[in-house]
Amino acid sequence: MRPNLLHIHERPLTLVKFNHDGDFFLTCAKDGDTCLIRTDTCERVGTFSPMGDKASAIYAVDITIDCSFIVTASAEGKLVYYNLQGEQVAQVNHGGILKYVEFNQRPGAQNKVVTCNDRFKSAGEATPNRIMVWQFEPTKRLLTIDEDLPMKATKVKWGPFDETLVSIFEEGTVIIWDASSGKQIHLMQAHQAPVTSMNFSEDRMLMITSSKDQTARLWAMDTYEQVKCYKSDRPLNDAAISPLYTGDADAKFHVLMGGGQDAKDVTTTAGSSGKFEALLWHMIYEEEIGTVKGHFGPMNTLAWFRDGKGFVTGGEDGYVRVHEFDNDYFTKKVFD
Repeated sequence: MRPNLLHIHERPLTLVKFNHDGDFFLTCAKDGDTCLIRTDTCERVGTFSPMGDKASAIYAVDITIDCSFIVTASAEGKLVYYNLQGEQVAQVNHGGILKYVEFNQRPGAQNKVVTCNDRFKSAGEATPNRIMVWQFEPTKRLLTIDEDLPMKATKVKWGPFDETLVSIFEEGTVIIWDASSGKQIHLMQAHQAPVTSMNFSEDRMLMITSSKDQTARLWAMDTYEQVKCYKSDRPLNDAAISPLYTGDADAKFHVLMGGGQDAKDVTTTAGSSGKFEALLWHMIYEEEIGTVKGHFGPMNTLAWFRDGKGFVTGGEDGYVRVHEFDNDYFTKKVFD
């Protein structure tokens, strides 16, 4: 398995996101660029940049199911919407340091985004930590959660059927909110250290969280109970469930995780001990299947191909690595 190395960003990657069909993926980074890349050839098709000055760090990007609109969340507190051709369609001055954005999941009715931002004080105006739901066209606020927010949310996503909002925090907690009223439904003490990411299965009924406490955990979203725990040997920045776990013929019960030693500690250690590989674990047996060599710095984000035949990772070193599995992955007993 030879990865394609894409050096398309100058600064650390923040998110890699596939479209629904899986023929394109989007990457965004702290250099303010958002790139659209074709999956099979790994060619960059284009970039999305706002009108006027170059954007500051882009922390998140999302694309609608029909690929008609793309939204980015930047550190300067702006939500920018584009069409697939790269033309800016709308912009919202959100305020605060935007950390995440995601379109709602309802096909044909993706007219809402959920966002979270960090506290920010500018010219006499203080923006608190908050989670918000915005309508896309015409732009208007639908929901603001700030009073009930115990601390800043790192990421927030839609729960199953757009009925809930799921947010993760640096205190190791995961909080579920009602998407229409903003009331807190459930609080899970998920980890012993900051939760770094969460990803879902296709139907959003399974969630995997990763944390700096070196574990990734699998949760059932109907009961909010922990199903599995994967104990690795490194701080984890991201984890994802293989889309093939629901496959009929050759289901792959695999999870992928990645991370590594914090960027600031890397210079004091030898190259091999940074633990920047991608880890492939068995979802049910909680055993490591193998590792895939990777970045020269911590891995910040990863995503499975939509068909489960490979994965893409983005690292602190600014590289995007596109790995496509060999035939062995589907034929050898080891990977069952």
